Amino acid sequence: MRFSASRGLGRWVPFVFLLASIGAAGCRAPATGSVSGKVYYNGKVLKGGYVSFLPAEGQAAPPATIQEDGSYSVPKVLAGPVKICVDTSSLNPANRPAGSRYKPPPGQKPPSGFGEGGDPAELIKRYTWIPPKYSQPDMTTLTYTVTAGAQEHDIKLDAQ
Repeated sequence: MRFSASRGLGRWVPFVFLLASIGAAGCRAPATGSVSGKVYYNGKVLKGGYVSFLPAEGQAAPPATIQEDGSYSVPKVLAGPVKICVDTSSLNPANRPAGSRYKPPPGQKPPSGFGEGGDPAELIKRYTWIPPKYSQPDMTTLTYTVTAGAQEHDIKLDAQ
């Protein structure tokens, strides 16, 4: 009796392909969508703050910054129903410590998160008070269903 390597391996090839196809089917990344639009409060654009999309299951996308024109963009949100939170409290000058002790070396820019928007006049210009319910996942009434691909969704808040 003689052993042939090619004959022995030939029996396993279909089995290996079957296992690979089953494994690949279970490893698909969840569908995501990119969402962009503008944020409004009582019909006027918000000039600053953050927008968060919170799926019922899975990890939330990082918060998006609301630009001065009210626009926001979140690149990878899990497809499906989400709650939306909007927070402007970080721009409230009353929430900021008086003066920052950090100063970058001469000719250098501060790292991200340090010294940004620290000018009180700039904060006052961009800050708009909104009801706290919009910033809390358990209280927000804002919902949306994200689909795969790019989509536009304007977020409209009211004073209630």
